[in-house]
Amino acid sequence: MRGVTETTPVPKSEMPPKLNLPTPETSAVTRHRQSLPVFTTRYAFPSTQLLGDSMYLGAGADLEADTLLYAYSHGFFPWYEKAPILWCSPPLRTVLRAGELHMSRSLKKVLRRTGFEIRRNSAFAEVIRLCASVREETWITDEMQSAYNELFRLGWAHSWEAFAGGRLVGGIYGVVLGRAAFLESTFHLQDNAGKVALVAMYDELAGEGVKLFDFQVPSEIADSFGAYEVPRAEFEAMLHEALK
Repeated sequence: MRGVTETTPVPKSEMPPKLNLPTPETSAVTRHRQSLPVFTTRYAFPSTQLLGDSMYLGAGADLEADTLLYAYSHGFFPWYEKAPILWCSPPLRTVLRAGELHMSRSLKKVLRRTGFEIRRNSAFAEVIRLCASVREETWITDEMQSAYNELFRLGWAHSWEAFAGGRLVGGIYGVVLGRAAFLESTFHLQDNAGKVALVAMYDELAGEGVKLFDFQVPSEIADSFGAYEVPRAEFEAMLHEALK
């Protein structure tokens, strides 16, 4: 998951190339012979094999649902604060597999005592809004919020919420494709509420067959649950398997 402390401006000399303009063909989501669709895009995204140690795949395109779903299914995601949209594929990816989430004894005790009420998909728009508003600087712009609210409407984005006394005090949102979950951001208004929501999300999705949990880049909350880094090529192989 991404945090404000990990976001740094990109010098103009390091800006990735602009993506080609859309082709006349219409973007589409083509039904796969299995349950998960094959996502297509009208933009010419380059191969991640050309990136080396760089994380920026390209600049431009849009945040339409088909563009986002194509990006996630190919291992990259949007991360920027001001236009143009930057598409990122870190050379090292922070992940957990199902069954790998680790909690210290002290954290287990804390989480058991919280008493939060956990809900799923009951306040998606509010979760993403709060993920943005609790940070002094954020990549979760109004444009990003609108795009992920649309993914939620289409059934690809989800949220888990922690309530205390009927008040939303923590949550997490992300994208789920097949057996892969992409964790976007979390927030808390009470201590540990975001962590409780994350554990609920992890346990519920693992129980539904999700095998890969993508935290994208290192963060304090990812470290607290034992997430680790794998090379880009290894992550893409894991993702390919999870999307079968």
